[in-house]
Amino acid sequence: MDDAASYNPNVEWRASYSPCRRCNVKRIFSALALALIFGYDSLNPLFDELALPTLQRTGFALHAPMGSIVYGAKSKGGDTAKLVTQAIQSGFRHIATGGFHSEYNESGVGIGWKESGIPRQELYLQTLFVARSVNGYGSQNCNLRDASRCRQLTNATIEEQVHLSIESSLRNLQTNYIDAVLVHNFRAKLQPYDETIQVWRVLEEYVSQGIIRHLGIVSCHDKDYLFKLVNDTKIKPSIIQNRFHSNRQYDIELRPFFKQWGMANQLFWILTGSAGGKTGSSVIAGIAEKMGKISPKILLYSLTMELGGTPMIGTKSISHMQEDVDALVKNRMNWAKEDLYAVAEEIHKSLLQ
Repeated sequence: MDDAASYNPNVEWRASYSPCRRCNVKRIFSALALALIFGYDSLNPLFDELALPTLQRTGFALHAPMGSIVYGAKSKGGDTAKLVTQAIQSGFRHIATGGFHSEYNESGVGIGWKESGIPRQELYLQTLFVARSVNGYGSQNCNLRDASRCRQLTNATIEEQVHLSIESSLRNLQTNYIDAVLVHNFRAKLQPYDETIQVWRVLEEYVSQGIIRHLGIVSCHDKDYLFKLVNDTKIKPSIIQNRFHSNRQYDIELRPFFKQWGMANQLFWILTGSAGGKTGSSVIAGIAEKMGKISPKILLYSLTMELGGTPMIGTKSISHMQEDVDALVKNRMNWAKEDLYAVAEEIHKSLLQ
């Protein structure tokens, strides 16, 4: 069953989530009975399912996992729906947008995925919570059943801003759940920690209700801030979305902690930042040619994946979408160790430390 089938734009979402505990108990006893007949190895799929919170159930369909690459819908304006449809039809399954953010057309993403022909449960839809005080905030995406409530944003508390943002995102995205909501910071300016934890507490309520699956944070390169966030929250951040740039030392010192905490490390500015300026080097061009005549840009995306990152890709070209999916997902490149180190050193001498 398509999760979006029950979506009704005329209903304000005040959803609740009550997992069928009795169902799980019955299934466990049934599985134990089968194990006596077929052996205890038959229990493994059940244990795997019950142990993996990322594979929550909607009807009988499993939710989509995070993508190894992400299509970023920023700055697509009126073309957002068309480009999201093309990205999904080209093979992207993880789409990133933003709620109250001036550079995103969140409703365009909802239209785009619906027109793609791909069921909701096969897509990972990610959005942003942007506080009114953050650079980039914009309420043009506000979409509530009672439009007059959008005016409440002007005087809303931070907690009220979260509720209005999530309600609007559910309507914009035409869904009854959101795979991930990231707390947005603008570049190097982190929001006061006390405010972030207030926002996080509200978002945790939505996770407990099954309306949001994962939480994350954007543009946080401060180790102490992240340590505190990890230690102070019940629902730990699953995603850290940072720029891939020399002015943040490419998060070389932080990357081991991302891995330790089990965070997906989404990377933006890969081609438009400092690293992208190196794609014209003879070393990178030569290795791109050697590895199957791929473009140096795809080689750079692939490098970030070898570092444990998830590249955010915002191309408007269908051919580039298809090339990215083919090279980075369907036929992921195999690196020779010496080539990997050579390309990494072109970007930063300690990138692979």
